[in-house]
Amino acid sequence: MNLVVLKGRLARDINLHFSNQGTAYTNFTVAVNRYSKDNNASADFIYCTAFGKTAQFIAEYFRKGQEILLRGNIKTETLEKEGSKVYKQSVFVETVEFVGSKKENVENTKTKEEAQDNEEFPW
Repeated sequence: MNLVVLKGRLARDINLHFSNQGTAYTNFTVAVNRYSKDNNASADFIYCTAFGKTAQFIAEYFRKGQEILLRGNIKTETLEKEGSKVYKQSVFVETVEFVGSKKENVENTKTKEEAQDNEEFPW
């Protein structure tokens, strides 16, 4: 069984892209806290990819620093780099959930909407 569940914070704002076939997708990084016995907190930065409506939902409702809970599966790619094989793992996201209070999530969404409303018109 290949199942990944992560709870962390978005490392940067989400950029939504579209493939040549029109499929929405986004690549993003989630910072997940890692704790040790000696109380030295550190974070792992996990590379994630989402497609379709999931990607659109993440791009619309989540911002940098906001907590996110996601479920998906690990994919491993093998790449050739300077004559050596390099393995790259990423999480292909299937579902996401808000973490934290409703108030925090509403405030984050409003801030994002205000930023979009203040953008300059191209004409």
